[in-house]
Amino acid sequence: MPFRPHRSSLVWLAPFFLIFNSSFSCAQKLPEIDAYGGYAFTRLNSPSIGFSNDSNLNGGIVSFTAPHLYEELGLTISASEGYGSQLKVYNFLVGPQFSFEKGRLRLFGNVLGGKAETKVAINQPTRSEITSVGRAIALGGGVEISLAHHISVRPIDADYIYSKTFGSSQNNIRISAGLVYRFGKK
Repeated sequence: MPFRPHRSSLVWLAPFFLIFNSSFSCAQKLPEIDAYGGYAFTRLNSPSIGFSNDSNLNGGIVSFTAPHLYEELGLTISASEGYGSQLKVYNFLVGPQFSFEKGRLRLFGNVLGGKAETKVAINQPTRSEITSVGRAIALGGGVEISLAHHISVRPIDADYIYSKTFGSSQNNIRISAGLVYRFGKK
């Protein structure tokens, strides 16, 4: 009886074949992708959702950018979180990014749109938090400084974020800093 591999083993082998085949092929050029991760501070306009003062939220941010889809114009996908004692805020955004490079310095600006999710902790026996999801728009930019061939530091990335959750508008500021790893850079 001849050997016949199961379909499930072929499914598992296919990704390995594609990875090794593309890594040994000299004719293909990998696109440049920037992976950014870091600390994020968000100043949330929480009086609009019933709090007495603005809230300072600590958290993180992760984004992936294809910076040169067309010359200096690229595409960014971003996810961030901010949390305080009674609040958690998540932003999931995507949009165009324009960048300008000079030597080791890269300046960039972007306009992103997507969703915002706000969770408020409440002290009730039947429920621990309430959640609202709404739209979000971010306008911002920052600077990157190249440290090595594939690694850059982003000392400042500042965004104004307009979001609408719990039926009201919030005007928020997010400031972040972190590291960038560049895949596919020559």
